[in-house]
Amino acid sequence: MNGRRLRRGNWSVQELERLRHLLPRRGVHDTALLLRRSPDSVFRKAMDLLKVPARRGAWTTSDDARLRDSWGVVEPRLLGPMLGRSSVEVARRAAELCGQLRAGPWTRDERQQLKELYGTRRDEDLEIALLRSRAEIAAVAAQLCLAKDKRFAAGYQRPGGAAPEVRVTMPRWTPAEVAMLQGLYPDLDNLTVARRLGRTVTGVANKANQLGLRKSPRLLADIGRTNVAHRYGHAAAERGPAGAGAAEAATEG
Repeated sequence: MNGRRLRRGNWSVQELERLRHLLPRRGVHDTALLLRRSPDSVFRKAMDLLKVPARRGAWTTSDDARLRDSWGVVEPRLLGPMLGRSSVEVARRAAELCGQLRAGPWTRDERQQLKELYGTRRDEDLEIALLRSRAEIAAVAAQLCLAKDKRFAAGYQRPGGAAPEVRVTMPRWTPAEVAMLQGLYPDLDNLTVARRLGRTVTGVANKANQLGLRKSPRLLADIGRTNVAHRYGHAAAERGPAGAGAAEAATEG
């Protein structure tokens, strides 16, 4: 796989937990790399661990959510048993979901999900995962300076043998760009830095890591406050108007 010796034999409790957590969003091959197990071993263990009893009747909201979360990275012969459905039923439901695409402004959660999934899925698969059109996905991905992961773009782990997508190779970093990155990175979020440099967010993060750059304490504190406010906002929305007022007061305090 990557030159490292593969683990063999019995699976530990920790490995099983990681498999349960990783596989639905990462697929067999990426999970195998992370667990240092062979893809065949991961597939067999996933069939034992994640297979559920056969289901009949209408698809529930939970069923749809699990299908969308794994669509495009988990191959049909495994995804079907994970959902308790046949591969044909899964494909049929995915096609039905394509007719339920949303429109309008994107929520923060949708943008976050796009950031998490965009690098390792084809845009046509993201349509089902996000219930957004390919045109919208491409437009928002451009706004967020996202790009496909190198290994994915090279055609690694393509369910169904699909051809790799075309990837525009970014030029090498010039001394002037590196100097600009060193000046901007500590006090600005990665998206702002990426836009100013004409780079992807991943490219900015990777180069900053190579250079040993760190965010300033002030920026980290601002990001932390924003995340806390977002979490309070979610809780308030679930509780209703009264909860929203309390959350706003806590955020301002």
